[in-house]
Amino acid sequence: MSKHIYLIDPGHGGFIDGVYQTAPRKMYQHSPSEIFYEGLYNRKIADLLMRKLWEENIPTINLAPSDLDIPLLVRANIANSYYEHYRNAVLLSLHSNSGGGAGFEVFTSPGPTYSDHLAQRLGEELIAGFQDIPFRADTSDGDLDKEEDFTILTQTYCPAVLVECLFFDNYNEYLLLEDADFRLAYVRTLVNWIKKVENE
Repeated sequence: MSKHIYLIDPGHGGFIDGVYQTAPRKMYQHSPSEIFYEGLYNRKIADLLMRKLWEENIPTINLAPSDLDIPLLVRANIANSYYEHYRNAVLLSLHSNSGGGAGFEVFTSPGPTYSDHLAQRLGEELIAGFQDIPFRADTSDGDLDKEEDFTILTQTYCPAVLVECLFFDNYNEYLLLEDADFRLAYVRTLVNWIKKVENE
């Protein structure tokens, strides 16, 4: 029996009838043939992660199984509806970053909660698994996560962590994001984190 059930939130929208649902936000064009769509990437990671978790007999639910760009508060309400039935739920919101930086970031809501412990363990796993990639930490409160009033973190009842996987407007990191081997390594790192949480 698993300690938790994992609610996977692939951030933003995908493609419907050839139209990117989060355009022009959450995308970046490096060249005419090199365009990154964050919502599409988040769904690739979510699909792969969920398959790997089911292989480990760890239950998981996709909060946004369609390609719609579901509003943030609606996502939070969906998570809360699951939490009414699964009091052991943990939410993981998947994203990729932009804004001219580099590396990974992990976020929780402000203030001390169980989410901080989960985020600390995830940060440690990302640092160990990707030693050549920066981890953008806020250690002012003694741990690795950053705290923000993101709706998916503050309006959900269950423990919730948001992870930003690299910066898609950074060309070198864009190349990593588009690499299937990197995506698999990233998902394996997420799975290792979850397995360690399950075994604590």
